Amino acid sequence: MVSMGRSYFSTCIVGSGLLLLSMTVSAAEWTRSASINASAVYSDNINLVSTGKESEINGILTPSIALHGEGARANLDLVGALEINSQSGNNDSVNPRLQADANAELYERVAFLDFNATATQNAIDPLAVTGTDNLSNRGNKTTTYSYKFSPYLKHRYKGLAEMELRYTYNELSHSEDNVTDTSSEMFNLSIDSGSDFTRVTWGFDASRRTTDTDQGEVSRLSSLALRLGYRINRQWRLNGLVGDESNEFTSTQSSRDGSLWDIGATWTPSARTVLDFGIGERFFGSTRRLSLSHTSRRSILTASYTHELTDSTSLLSNQVVFPATDPFGQPIINSVTGDPFLISGNLATIGTSTFVDERLALSYTLRGRRTRLTLNADTSDQTFQDSTRKVSLTGLGASLSRTLSGKVSADVGLNWNQQEESGTGNRESDTWRLQAGLNQRLGQKTNLRLNYSYTDRSSNQAGQSYEENKLALTLIHTL
Repeated sequence: MVSMGRSYFSTCIVGSGLLLLSMTVSAAEWTRSASINASAVYSDNINLVSTGKESEINGILTPSIALHGEGARANLDLVGALEINSQSGNNDSVNPRLQADANAELYERVAFLDFNATATQNAIDPLAVTGTDNLSNRGNKTTTYSYKFSPYLKHRYKGLAEMELRYTYNELSHSEDNVTDTSSEMFNLSIDSGSDFTRVTWGFDASRRTTDTDQGEVSRLSSLALRLGYRINRQWRLNGLVGDESNEFTSTQSSRDGSLWDIGATWTPSARTVLDFGIGERFFGSTRRLSLSHTSRRSILTASYTHELTDSTSLLSNQVVFPATDPFGQPIINSVTGDPFLISGNLATIGTSTFVDERLALSYTLRGRRTRLTLNADTSDQTFQDSTRKVSLTGLGASLSRTLSGKVSADVGLNWNQQEESGTGNRESDTWRLQAGLNQRLGQKTNLRLNYSYTDRSSNQAGQSYEENKLALTLIHTL
């Protein structure tokens, strides 16, 4: 049952979002897009089982809307879609997707407000059979709703320093009763050196985050840190950090507090290439980090490596449901493709556990006049602090799209995912997914899409392996 305090904060969050929307109504520039998709989807294994397969055809209707408003003191980006399917049983026949981001300047150069809201479908247990979309009879999914409200103050002390004081409230709720709802509050103070400091820079950060669950569990993460930087030349910059942290959460370890430090460098050989890397130490051991971005006229390469303490609340509330731009920074007016909504399963669990997440992600995109190639790889090793449980998630993917003519385009993709769990359980699975699509423009506002996908999942657990062929025909009409 949702507490009175949480209901009050939910009202504040939604009210703040409406305030931002009303402020943006008078924006100088608006971009609007709306569409409706009608699909027929055939599956030869709707129950996702290894034996006794059953086929089924389902209809899907998906209305969607995209808004972008930009004014003098407020901005809004919103993409929303509602999948309505004909499937019965234990599955939801209505599935929402939402990505809303808004910000406003409440008082010139002093008071600001950020608002974020998302809705998406996630796997309750990503290491069990879920299916790639909502059209399966396994029921292992939940709709996750996140609301984030963040007012903050800024102040400049001439060229000496710049200060930001921020409060963030985040509420995360799920459609399924067996998934824990959470709310969190975070206070953050940051002070950075001003424009008078060019070669030597400094900064100070203080933060405290408290997370509560609807089961009465509480965790607190607090830290203080001093940052120093030194610019050697135009290309190289040294960075250092030293501080202390104090944490309270369920853990099997004897210590959850201690000093922290990090030392690294930033290399900027050109305006198109940035490499930032470093090593450090925290209470759970050594840490490493890396961030790389290289952009050319036709390609972009990104890489990131992080080693940090987190939880599912943080990862879920920071999900990007609908991207606002493509890898090259070009705006995507409406990113609803017409395919069934895919289930997100990049977490080892949705729950209250705090874990150390060691994560590596690589992405490369190459575009030509008519062809685009995307390669990506990611791995996440999650070590849970309240047990001996360890989970490794690995994914590889490749996709190719090509414009065949003025009215016809095609795409193909291949993905592989591996999941391994040890400690409290020993589960392993490998999933291959091949998809191919063909798009035909029927008119200025109407498109027809035919999509085929094949999924092969193998597992060392009984009843967790399956093969599925799926065929979808979708009519997409822009309003």
